[in-house]
Amino acid sequence: MTQYIFAVFLTLGLSLSIGATGDSLYFLLPRDTVVLHQDPASGLLLFDHYLAPRQTLYGAARFYGYTLDEIYRLNPTLRKGYTPGTRVTVAIPPTAIRSSFSPDSVAWFVPVRYRMAPGETLYGLTRRTLNQDDDQLIRQLNPEVDPQHLSPGQVLKIGYLRLDGVPRDSQRRVEDPYILRNYTLRSEWEAAAATKSLQAANGKAAWTKRGDPGKFMVLHRTAPIGSLVEVTDPRSRKTLYARVVGRIPEQAYDPRVIVVVSPLLVKAFGVRDREFYVRTRHL
Repeated sequence: MTQYIFAVFLTLGLSLSIGATGDSLYFLLPRDTVVLHQDPASGLLLFDHYLAPRQTLYGAARFYGYTLDEIYRLNPTLRKGYTPGTRVTVAIPPTAIRSSFSPDSVAWFVPVRYRMAPGETLYGLTRRTLNQDDDQLIRQLNPEVDPQHLSPGQVLKIGYLRLDGVPRDSQRRVEDPYILRNYTLRSEWEAAAATKSLQAANGKAAWTKRGDPGKFMVLHRTAPIGSLVEVTDPRSRKTLYARVVGRIPEQAYDPRVIVVVSPLLVKAFGVRDREFYVRTRHL
């Protein structure tokens, strides 16, 4: 196997084909380049793998350290089926990214790069995204890059990934996709709730079709505008966090309604009824 991969490596002339992801025998080849981007909601480093002919979703799950069910949670539309060329989004844990490798192991590694997001800095990339103590490694891998003049979409070298896959025990557990998207608000809530007293209430929730369909938002009777509310749906056993963007119109809703949720929360909870029971906490 080593001889085969090394032969392929030489034949391809060390070419880096961004977007190419393996062949019918291997999920990654030395010619491939793993280009990551960060999901701002979950904090995960995501990579889009495109299935080659004869590659299976089950095989991709095992290669990237997942169960098939976890792959479906990250890619819910794939439950309907897939074909060669289908994009499969996976996460690459920072612990699986190597800073270097020995010269005699060159055929066993693929380069990993990172695409900068708007407003992202080298400090944020190294400390928060990659969990590194400083930016020394990134500077060494990118000597031609001026860290003071990074631009959105710029691609930086950040290390190397082994061609034999991602260890299962290094992967972060994949949760419901809406819970992953809610990660940033959850972190903000946990930081605020640690130092303040909370007020709890149980009762009816209603929902509205108005508001940004991509944001977790609520209307509340008393919680400060701009603060967060914790909303638990006992039926789905999900707890999500949402920003308070306004007051509940008295003339439009039953007085027993304690919170009005946005369309994204409706989808996340899988709600069908116009009103449903919730438990809430707010600052």
